[in-house]
Amino acid sequence: MFPLASINALGKPGVFLIELLIGFAFGFGLEISGFSNSYVLTGQFYFRNGRVIKAMFTAIMVAMVLIFGSVALGILDYDVIWVDPTYLWPGIVGGLLMGIGIIIGGYCPGTSIVSSVSLKKDAWFFVLGGLFGTFLFSETEPLFHYFYNDSFYGRLTVMDVFHISTGLTVTIFVILAVFLFWLNDVLVRKYAREDSDPFLKSGWVGRVAIVLVVGALIVWAIWPTWQQKWARVAPKKAPLLEQYQVQISPAELLSTLQDHKTNTVVIDVRDDYSYNLFHLKWEHHVPLNELEAYAPVLKKEVKKVPLTVFVLVSDDEGKSTEAWKILQAEEVPNVYILSGGFNNLIMVLGDEDIEEGRCAPAPSSVSDVERLNYYFKGALGDRYRASDLSANDEWAEEMLEKLKFKPKIKLQKPKGVAGGGCG
Repeated sequence: MFPLASINALGKPGVFLIELLIGFAFGFGLEISGFSNSYVLTGQFYFRNGRVIKAMFTAIMVAMVLIFGSVALGILDYDVIWVDPTYLWPGIVGGLLMGIGIIIGGYCPGTSIVSSVSLKKDAWFFVLGGLFGTFLFSETEPLFHYFYNDSFYGRLTVMDVFHISTGLTVTIFVILAVFLFWLNDVLVRKYAREDSDPFLKSGWVGRVAIVLVVGALIVWAIWPTWQQKWARVAPKKAPLLEQYQVQISPAELLSTLQDHKTNTVVIDVRDDYSYNLFHLKWEHHVPLNELEAYAPVLKKEVKKVPLTVFVLVSDDEGKSTEAWKILQAEEVPNVYILSGGFNNLIMVLGDEDIEEGRCAPAPSSVSDVERLNYYFKGALGDRYRASDLSANDEWAEEMLEKLKFKPKIKLQKPKGVAGGGCG
């Protein structure tokens, strides 16, 4: 799963050799763990054997600690690692069917291949049954196509669902795994038979548990805040702010919203009070203190629609600049700032609203870059002429003919993930 950027430098023979070694190591690991023995595999369901649970969850927890430890240190980019997309209900039903299949047949697809190499007859029957089942599935899939593709959530993680720190998530799962080891030992001692094999004695389980918990706590402790992530990318990104390369004019925002080939997402990072006074139609309201947790949603948007640009807006540029730093730290591409914020937008595009008395410039003594520098007749929200920038009408055409701007938006393609998945 580790995306080695230089692996292609080895050429096709080198890549094939590495794949062969990884495959051999994986098969060898399954073999020595007893996964080629159907009795061992089914023993987990009858609480006679703890090999499968201990080996699999130890491997998962070790991988989790090492992967997210590497991410925390900035060695690994989690966005280029393949994560199986979530199909909630099909996944639940498929998991139940696979569990029943393991109980009946004694293997899962991967372990049946390992066992078949050892010339076990039951494994060969399982492999042939799996091939027949695959053929049967392909022929009958139209009958349940809609359910098969139902409840699709894309790349979804526990962190996305519960909006908690990745370091905390790793720690929680490691503690749950250690509890599972203990519970499994209790059940195996209760239901074990004379030929049961505990795989790891309690002493070893305790040592493994301590190492895993310590590793998880280290990941939690070193997991970087967005400020620390920003410090890593600041040498490259800060000059863009200083050189005014990411601040776009209201005219360019209007032009981009008129371009239907581009998916323009306006994100308002102000508080509820300012938002209710004045905001744009169809914009996303994400207060600044919630933006970091919202970053994964924006990444998914870019991957779903590559020609997506995000424009951050606030009363001026204070909050939107901080929001830009947060999204750069979280590696969200194609993020820009509305130059001068809503104060500038209303000044450039709000003539009609001012003339008709819906808003008026505030006295200079009230003027503040961290607030709207206009008085409003009421909290009308998006019921202003200047609020509807996405409407493709004569007003927009007239404004674009009158306003001149130097385009700054340059769309970048999102990072592609490595292929993967386990059947």
